[in-house]
Amino acid sequence: MKKLFSQHKLLFTLLLFAFVSVASIYLTDLNGHIWAFLGMNDDGRFHVMRIEGLYQSLKRGVYFPSVNMSFMDGFGYIANIFYSDLWLYPAAFLRLLGFTTVQAFVSFYVILNFCTLVISFWSFYQVSRKYDKSLVFSLLYTVSFYRIFDMVRRFDIGEALTLAFLPLVVLGVYEIFYGDWHRWLYLTFGMVAVIYSHALSPVLIVIFICLVIIFRVKKLIQEPGRILSLLKAAFWSVMLTLAYFLPMVEQLRRTQFKLTHAPLIYVSQSGMTLYDLIHGSVTDDLFNQNIGLLMLIIAVLIPVTIWFVKNPALRDFAIIGEILLFMTTKFFPWQYFDHTPLNMIQFPWRFDLLVTILFTIFLASDPLNWFGSWWKKGLLVSLSLGLIVGAEQKMIIDYPQEYSSYQSFNKLDSYSIGSGEEYLPMNADLSVLMSTPHMPKLESGTAVITDFSQQGSHLSFNFQNANNGEIDVPVIGYYGYSAKDSTGEVSKFKMDLNNNGLGQVIVNGTGTVRINYYETAIQRYSRLISIFSLLILIVAIIFQKRMRNRVSLFEK
Repeated sequence: MKKLFSQHKLLFTLLLFAFVSVASIYLTDLNGHIWAFLGMNDDGRFHVMRIEGLYQSLKRGVYFPSVNMSFMDGFGYIANIFYSDLWLYPAAFLRLLGFTTVQAFVSFYVILNFCTLVISFWSFYQVSRKYDKSLVFSLLYTVSFYRIFDMVRRFDIGEALTLAFLPLVVLGVYEIFYGDWHRWLYLTFGMVAVIYSHALSPVLIVIFICLVIIFRVKKLIQEPGRILSLLKAAFWSVMLTLAYFLPMVEQLRRTQFKLTHAPLIYVSQSGMTLYDLIHGSVTDDLFNQNIGLLMLIIAVLIPVTIWFVKNPALRDFAIIGEILLFMTTKFFPWQYFDHTPLNMIQFPWRFDLLVTILFTIFLASDPLNWFGSWWKKGLLVSLSLGLIVGAEQKMIIDYPQEYSSYQSFNKLDSYSIGSGEEYLPMNADLSVLMSTPHMPKLESGTAVITDFSQQGSHLSFNFQNANNGEIDVPVIGYYGYSAKDSTGEVSKFKMDLNNNGLGQVIVNGTGTVRINYYETAIQRYSRLISIFSLLILIVAIIFQKRMRNRVSLFEK
């Protein structure tokens, strides 16, 4: 058996990854029912609607939609600008292949699990060169409590995607600050992948990197090349993500959104008490955020064992993990950050995603050789998977009303835009929008409106006998909408701030209003800059590799 495994190690590893990808979420996602805490004010349904909106756009031939027109029965929601759709295309393609909403969603989860296993294994192996420890790390990390909590309780696709690419980020941080600083591309591509996954996670990672800088400041002074590598990684990360950042900044400058006008919550309000942290982790309560029993044990053991750890990276990562865990609690003075940019993280327990990976690295590296034999490693992984499956079963028993059939999950609520309603205009009222008829409405002046139609972001209607007719149309008037293809006397398209931010035109005489969303110059050129930057970086990598090979041949 050992010989067979050795001969087909890759095949057995991939089969194991496939099994874990399914088993870790089977109880809540794969047996004809899905545990889905998806109320209209919960972010879970919001992410489901993001996939559905991308699918509908692809059906209409719109491949890079800026506004998700499936939200709010066609009023549209510009979440795409603030939440990149890049990694949602696989799920949307599954819908195009005929999968139902829940089938596509669950299949996407399985794919995401598998990718997390592969990326985490590969990342750990780049440093350790130990197959067994890399396998243990990938399995423990993928079935870690906070990650599964994100997937099956919060349905936070953004953070789940971040967790898939986070091992690559940590690998890049390790290489720049502890290993070969010439391998800064790991951090570049890891950060780019995270930025296109989740808007807030890069903020958490920057805080992590700042802590690493503090721990390694003496080494950085001695080896300034590491600072240069960090700057290179930062520069290329920015260039490759201008396609994300610039359109977002443009929209924020053009419109006052709810997210900038009034915060959903202050960060000081959501720190965890010590009781909640310990009780939730000890009881493996998957309904509430926590790090789980295994990570809690590691948190307790690190202060006792850290003095015996020789590896500086392991030692620093473990201590930083403890600091970040402390920052998730009410003991950290978050009240001083309520009115700072750091308030955007909303919930300090988001740091648990970094705590989880740092503690898992410490555990899988096994610096004190507690798990030297295969059977101990197998027992550790089995225990971790068992705890997760047991927690999922407990959640189903405790909240049976949320355990829905696939059929009920497929019934979408297009007004589920998240509890914060962040991307609505400042004065918009969602309850009023829900009761607003989906048709043009004459607000003042005179006009006869006929033949209204809408296909996605494209709206049209005819008007007659108009005299300064102010007409509000049933789309949120985000920057990028235009009535430039209209005929007759039609004003420029604008947002009616007094009527929930709906689009408005003023018409006179007779003609046809044609409204559509057009890519702005910044959206178009920022994408071109990012694509061009990627091509330059690839060419530079290939050229550098060839030059290195030539030098090697010359030296021989």
